[in-house]
Amino acid sequence: MNTLNRRTFVQRAGLAGASLLGLTFGARRAVADPDPPPAAPGAPANTAAGSAEADVFTFPFGGEDAFVIHDGALSMPGIQPTFAPEATKEQIESLLKESSLPSDHVTLSINVFVLKSASGVILFDAGAGTAFGPSTGKLLRGLARIGAAPSDVKSIFITHAHPDHICGLVDASSNPVFPSAKIFAAKDEVDFWTSEHPDLSGMKVPPESRAQALGTTQKTLGAVKGSLELKSAGRLSPEVELVAATGHTPGHSFFKVSRGGDNLLVMGDVVHLFALQFPHPEWTMAFDTVPAQAIKTRRKLFKDAAAERTTLIGAHMPFPGIGHVRAAGSGYQWVPRPWVI
Repeated sequence: MNTLNRRTFVQRAGLAGASLLGLTFGARRAVADPDPPPAAPGAPANTAAGSAEADVFTFPFGGEDAFVIHDGALSMPGIQPTFAPEATKEQIESLLKESSLPSDHVTLSINVFVLKSASGVILFDAGAGTAFGPSTGKLLRGLARIGAAPSDVKSIFITHAHPDHICGLVDASSNPVFPSAKIFAAKDEVDFWTSEHPDLSGMKVPPESRAQALGTTQKTLGAVKGSLELKSAGRLSPEVELVAATGHTPGHSFFKVSRGGDNLLVMGDVVHLFALQFPHPEWTMAFDTVPAQAIKTRRKLFKDAAAERTTLIGAHMPFPGIGHVRAAGSGYQWVPRPWVI
């Protein structure tokens, strides 16, 4: 697996919403790559993060197939101080042990939800592109496996503007990847990142890393400026509703998606480490722009989703990232959806 030291991770990730992939699974209907591109020189072979293949999970939604494409994964050593700085080492080790997860590293996963419609392909976020090296940026290979070309993508809904969610909008030369797509994002989110001096003081990362990541985000948003559709909370299409979910970033958004009687919620980066933040929604992570608000948003989501049995898709839940939340003692628990129901 492609493992980064902490300094390199922070430099590459900058403000990117980091994540935990506890276990990487093959998809229920994964499609084999008949001719995967060669691995980068020195890259490990046949690992979930380092493989050139892009896993694709297919599931029924509203009487049609829907997809989750695994854009890739990275691993970094250690949990703290990036994740759950409020917790003790003993608390973290105990919870990770309960979930049969290692405590010496965090594996970062990026899941992209994809729908096909009569008007074209719809994406929810766009993955990391080339921002994190060869172990991510597999979205285009995943789209090819479901028979979709970049020109087929007509709508892209962005949960927030961290690099692991938007850098897939452009190639290594900052040229737009999806020439026919309208890119929908919360106006508050884009306004924040494109302002002259966005307030990043709530984030617990080094100043130089903030500056580097801000530059990456602004460059990416600038490259796709002509395709951006800035929106407020509310219905954006017959199938998609934007829900304000601020905290991780000032304009972080959920998307309620409805089709043929089925409903789900794309929850973006409200959770990163499922084994820690479901039982302890008050635990934050270093890339939260407004940590106190992130906690409020997370608590509300968990309470509502548990009561309403909402189907959730998380960008950083264990692939394919689909499941439910249920109350468990004083906290909550992530319940992965079975691949076959």
